[in-house]
Amino acid sequence: MSNLTIRDIARMAGVSTTAVSFVLNGRGGVSEATRQRIQDIIQRTGFTPNVHTRRLNLGKSFTLHVVLHWYEYDLFNQFALEILYGVFKASKALGYSVIFTFVDNSMDSDQLMESVRSKDCDGVILSQIEDPSFIAQLQREKIPFICADSHIPHDGALPLVEVDYFQAAYDATMHLCRRGHTEIGFIGPQTPQEFHQSTFGGYAAALRDEELVCNPAWMPSIPFAETSAADSIEQLLQCPWLPTAFLCAGDPFAIDAIRCAKARGLRIPHDISVISLDDLLVSRYTDPPLTTMSFDKELLGRRAVEVLCQLINGEDCQAVNLLPAVLVERGTVRDLRK
Repeated sequence: MSNLTIRDIARMAGVSTTAVSFVLNGRGGVSEATRQRIQDIIQRTGFTPNVHTRRLNLGKSFTLHVVLHWYEYDLFNQFALEILYGVFKASKALGYSVIFTFVDNSMDSDQLMESVRSKDCDGVILSQIEDPSFIAQLQREKIPFICADSHIPHDGALPLVEVDYFQAAYDATMHLCRRGHTEIGFIGPQTPQEFHQSTFGGYAAALRDEELVCNPAWMPSIPFAETSAADSIEQLLQCPWLPTAFLCAGDPFAIDAIRCAKARGLRIPHDISVISLDDLLVSRYTDPPLTTMSFDKELLGRRAVEVLCQLINGEDCQAVNLLPAVLVERGTVRDLRK
């Protein structure tokens, strides 16, 4: 179907060629149902519009630049890879190509900005990037951008698409409470600060609502990505009085907690229950399988592309986009009421 035209796509969708053009260019003016129908046909047929013609007519490169933080701890990268799948799908449906810059802690804001300047792109997706100096340079040079899971304040000052980590942590903690747990610890990083404030804040709010004690001895300070959290968790498990359950601010922390607990002869969930946030693919293969809050990471990536295209086209868009989480019950939480 490589010879399909916009007119063919319009006929298949039962819409005008203008509607197809609006969808391809990320513009408003069509209903969400119509947009989805057109995008589904584009994806099913593998339709690719004539990029050179579109570039000449619209003065755009039809290329999006994803700047992505890459961690040494591979489990953290699984979350980002699932976001990227959504970025790929939405970009293809809208007729955009995608290029990447992978970032580690050695790159400064000037290097990042030079990478963006050196590539012909219409807009930038910052995935797990929170560098304020880099963001300020993008703003000064009026380069459209969207922050995707970048752990920045939700004050509307910057456009963002992110999981509602506060609500997810609150719901996870309340799930433990509803299973009869009154002594609940928290395993999570101190940085990024916004991520810590959201996850710990949701945990603390649930304990407060249930009138439960928040014990500092059950909250180790652990690294976010560069090394495993195992050392900190092992020290925590040496505490003479352990809680009956832990909320972990990510599946990688939960996986380390389960492994360390088993090494000390503790049974999951009989001796210690564990609940987490993320629902990475690996979480269903732990022993026992991990109970966790599931985020639609593909949707996060798709939504980031859609909002960025609205910004590129100068359209009004929602600045703060928080996605919900859904509980996935598996085998790591014991019901103490039984």
